[in-house]
Amino acid sequence: MGDRDLLKPLLERKGQVHFGRVLMKPGKPLTFATLQVEGSSRKLLVFGLPGNPVSSFVCFNLVVVPALRKMSGWAQPQLRRVQVTTSSTLKLDPERPEYHRVVLAYGRMPSSCGAAAGQLGWYACSTGNQISSRLLSARSANALLELPRAEGVVAAGSTVSALLIDDLGFMPQAEGDVPATDGFVA
Repeated sequence: MGDRDLLKPLLERKGQVHFGRVLMKPGKPLTFATLQVEGSSRKLLVFGLPGNPVSSFVCFNLVVVPALRKMSGWAQPQLRRVQVTTSSTLKLDPERPEYHRVVLAYGRMPSSCGAAAGQLGWYACSTGNQISSRLLSARSANALLELPRAEGVVAAGSTVSALLIDDLGFMPQAEGDVPATDGFVA
């Protein structure tokens, strides 16, 4: 909590803060609290998102979107997880697990995917520098790679999990021909 965080002390006085810091990058100062609605047995959910726009963007997708989906009656409100191949080497953070903003594509993997190059499949292209003040890293992202807290790097061509945060109907078209299933006739 920073010296400009006025929300958390107020929530502590008026309700119950369930958490006020999380072990993730970006988004460490994420807060979640509940407040009792006066004259009712209902509780109000309060999400205190980080002040940094990119951190807020990531936390909104990871925490608020699934909560809104659950309250809207979705049977499976969580973000969809897929396995993808990395197209570049990604540095790991030894302090916190990271949600790395990427653009997913489906098609013949580029040569940067190492041994998987030329194969058909999902691959992830980093949106660039991941510092939390760089809004451009969120603008085109359609997924968040789940990178573990560790020393070292994830090599290009590695398989990692990714959480979908956008409609993939707008993803770039696959380069070249993507074959139909054997025996399928349109």
